[in-house]
Amino acid sequence: MPIRTTVVGSWPIPFGQRLELKRYYAGEYGDEEADGLLQAAARIAMDEQLACGLDQIMGGEVFAPDFLHHIPPRLAGLRTVRPRETAKGQQGVGVYAVAGKVTAPRGTGHAKAWRRERAIEPSLDKASVPSPLTIGGGFQSGDSSAYLGDLIAVVQDEIADMVAAGLGELQLDAPAEAIGLVSGARSVEELLPLVVEPLAAAGGIRRTIHFCLGDIARKPSIEVQNLRALLPLIQALDGQIERVHVECSYSGQWEDRALLAEVPESIEVIAGIADVKSKPAGVTALREKIEALRGVVADERLLVSSSCGCGRVPHDEAIRLMRNLVKAAQAE
Repeated sequence: MPIRTTVVGSWPIPFGQRLELKRYYAGEYGDEEADGLLQAAARIAMDEQLACGLDQIMGGEVFAPDFLHHIPPRLAGLRTVRPRETAKGQQGVGVYAVAGKVTAPRGTGHAKAWRRERAIEPSLDKASVPSPLTIGGGFQSGDSSAYLGDLIAVVQDEIADMVAAGLGELQLDAPAEAIGLVSGARSVEELLPLVVEPLAAAGGIRRTIHFCLGDIARKPSIEVQNLRALLPLIQALDGQIERVHVECSYSGQWEDRALLAEVPESIEVIAGIADVKSKPAGVTALREKIEALRGVVADERLLVSSSCGCGRVPHDEAIRLMRNLVKAAQAE
């Protein structure tokens, strides 16, 4: 049987809208002024995903070309210490001082995007939002618990808004949690409430968590890569989520693939085998990986996807990669 295919979230920015979108990203347009522009860009992104033959598409995150780095400037209660400089990659991540209660008067932009995109594509049922710990990665404060509670409320509000607008699946993007576990800097006990509490706003719909090791300038945030460090947290999420999306593109992660058999049966597994940080893998190579995964996870619980968002992949390569994935997943 064919294996289902999906994506992580972001998609390359459409060429025709790039110059105008850069003005929006620079703050020259507000959300309402840019609504038509963002709608047109999302339409192209979704059409390209549909043309690739994916079973499940997403909106493309055309409103947020740099993952989460548009969020801190939208928040109240922060002071900018160093603004985000995208050209500097990892070294250009923004730094913010917590100056008071952190709130999102304009939202994070994800719920507005969901409403905009769902209005023009009825098949769209999935959207994502970064985890509170991930959003707060560049915050400076002596006590992270102070602002993490605020960020949990921000993410809960964003999810609740999307659920009210008909969201079918919420994906919590959690690279900070994965990096913390793989590096040994954080424990399962510390991280569990930080992902469970935001998902409380997604009751009644499918809840998914995406664990990857970050992707700034198409590079990971740490040199150590595995799945075994994530497994205890995934197991602790039994009954709290319906799907887990794990990056499987690095050699250390792929070597640990047999551990996916230990994911609770209540949780479907989305394996991120289509590497967005390398040249597009061919159909044969992807088919071999899918066959290896079928020996670990039952077909009815298995989906395959890109390892992370395609937003930083050259346009033609993103399309080729996802087309190859679909062809590999459809092969008997």
